[in-house]
Amino acid sequence: MVKKAKEMSNLNLYNFNADDNEEKKKVKKVKPKKKLAKKNSNVKNKEENGKIDLNNEIVIGLPKIENKDKDKKVNKKTKIQQTTNKKKQSKNKKKKSKNTKKVKKVKTKKQAEIEKRKIKRNLKIAKYSFLSISIVAIIILAMTSPLFNIKEIIVEGNEKITKDEIISLSKINIEQNTYKTNMKKSKKNILENPYIKNVEIKRSLPSKVIIKVQERKTAFMIEYGNGYVYVNNQGYILEISAQKLEVPIIQGTETNVEEFVPGGRLTKNDLEKMSTVIKIMEVADNNEIANLITRIDIENKNNYKILFETEQKVAYLGDETDLNTKILSIKSIIEKEKGVAGEIFVNSDLKDNNPVFRQNV
Repeated sequence: MVKKAKEMSNLNLYNFNADDNEEKKKVKKVKPKKKLAKKNSNVKNKEENGKIDLNNEIVIGLPKIENKDKDKKVNKKTKIQQTTNKKKQSKNKKKKSKNTKKVKKVKTKKQAEIEKRKIKRNLKIAKYSFLSISIVAIIILAMTSPLFNIKEIIVEGNEKITKDEIISLSKINIEQNTYKTNMKKSKKNILENPYIKNVEIKRSLPSKVIIKVQERKTAFMIEYGNGYVYVNNQGYILEISAQKLEVPIIQGTETNVEEFVPGGRLTKNDLEKMSTVIKIMEVADNNEIANLITRIDIENKNNYKILFETEQKVAYLGDETDLNTKILSIKSIIEKEKGVAGEIFVNSDLKDNNPVFRQNV
């Protein structure tokens, strides 16, 4: 019994085998597996530290006792993790659903806006198409209805050209449909008359047409054979007539005789001189002697000549400088030398020289 107790005391419970000693030696010679080596190392470390974890130790011949408390804790932790994971998943799902809802809302808004625009566009197209159709229908009715036939033509602003002449030029006829009348063509026809400066034609529905004209007026004449060429203050040739008008005659022009055609204009040099002539006439009119001027010679632009035939006098004006002083001097000499034929010289600098009157001998 003592021997058996000694043998039992020498037994290593952790490396116990039922085989005999020889088999133990064989087992010792065989290289242990890696897992066992790891376990043995763990055991050694634990023994060295003086602490043995009985929960992790395996005793041969004894069943392993599971730690129920530990399992419970692990189960609780896993359950908590699962619940937290579920909560996170539900939150993520909610976020995703919110985002998808937002995207859907944005898409639905855009689609609604696009649809609204399409509806508006279609309404506009329908509106304009209806208007265009109605306008066309009205025009067709107006062009065929006798209600819009012209019954009266009114002419305004004419002095030189008669009403009948203007109507004949327009080629607008009574009982002609007002919408079938080409107003632009009628205007162009009236403007062919050189006396007409501007024209405006209006319809007065349902049956009237109003023609407003602005005429050019004869300001000067140019001698042309036995007749005269009527010219306005802008150099437009208005008419060639044998009748002499109560307007000044311009002499010394450069325009060729072949160019004296109604509707034409004087040459560039003559037009430049005409601008000076207009200034002379304006100053003379302000000094109340314009009605005494019968001729103006523009041959020399540095020395314009003014003829007062009723006063039997000729004035040498010089150029266009200091016209007011020159015309005033001429007026004073005409009044002083009333009924005396002679020549007036105001073509010098009147600041240093006095005007001169020379009586004809």
